[in-house]
Amino acid sequence: MRAVWHVGRLRRLLATTVVLLALVGCAGRHHSGEGSDSSGDFRGPIDVGNGRHIYLECRGKGSPTVILESGYHNSSDPWSQSDADAPAVGPAVLPALAGAHRVCAYDRPGTLRNSDPPTLSDRSSPVAMPRTAQDVVGDLHALLAAARLPGPYILVGHSLGGLFARLYAQSYPDQVCAEVFVDAFGVEIPSLLGSDWPAYRQALDAPLPQFADSSSFEVIDIDKSVAQVADAPVFPPIPIVVLTRTEPFLIPPNVAPEQGARLEQAWRDAALDLVGLRPQTPHLIATGSDHFIQIHQPDLVTAAVALATQRAAPPH
Repeated sequence: MRAVWHVGRLRRLLATTVVLLALVGCAGRHHSGEGSDSSGDFRGPIDVGNGRHIYLECRGKGSPTVILESGYHNSSDPWSQSDADAPAVGPAVLPALAGAHRVCAYDRPGTLRNSDPPTLSDRSSPVAMPRTAQDVVGDLHALLAAARLPGPYILVGHSLGGLFARLYAQSYPDQVCAEVFVDAFGVEIPSLLGSDWPAYRQALDAPLPQFADSSSFEVIDIDKSVAQVADAPVFPPIPIVVLTRTEPFLIPPNVAPEQGARLEQAWRDAALDLVGLRPQTPHLIATGSDHFIQIHQPDLVTAAVALATQRAAPPH
């Protein structure tokens, strides 16, 4: 049976468990390191070899370490931003989790800063585009090693970042003890959309007009990435939590309403497939939220991490 948790219940869970998180969960498999993982705030470039650096931001201390993976074209900014509508409350996800965890977010190359107007992040070295999920996973693995961040990790993936987090767990199962999928892109979406998929993929890939001539703007070969997930080892036996929005995507005027309806259905069907990855997976419905649940209901994402941490605790 799939469990659907109400927001209020998860917020109460957060209030009663947050002070204990550094002592439970994946902490039993914790190993120490030196460098950016030691304690305190860290913001800056990390040398990952081959003449490249990747921007990393970390706060707090405590195990398990939480790694925040942003969605398509997004820098790490959304994890540090909060625009919560009552009864949802802030602070943003990254500082909220820092009370009990070492928590880190990073900029993939070619992603956008959440500025007004948006700007292309120059904090990570540019790379040739397009890329695949395997390239992203390789970068993250190199970054965690170079920064000497202690594992195991809870990976929190938003949108297409959920696909990256999923492939990371399949590629390095001994490093991941839980995952949280925040309105994540399910690998079934292309097949569920059928003939609508090519147009939707093109819309996903398209840069903002001001970046149309930029060779460094992030482009992911989603079809190849989906195939990489299918070819990878099976998803490991770790607890997961799935969050799903209720508000529809904004559909351009030139898109027929029935296409928008098929997109919404495909996204929700794929979310149920994510829930089915592991038995008894909580499926949290972020009522009233759009795609950026971490900005509009950051406390729900933080509570989901608390729940995933509890479920990853070794049996007593």
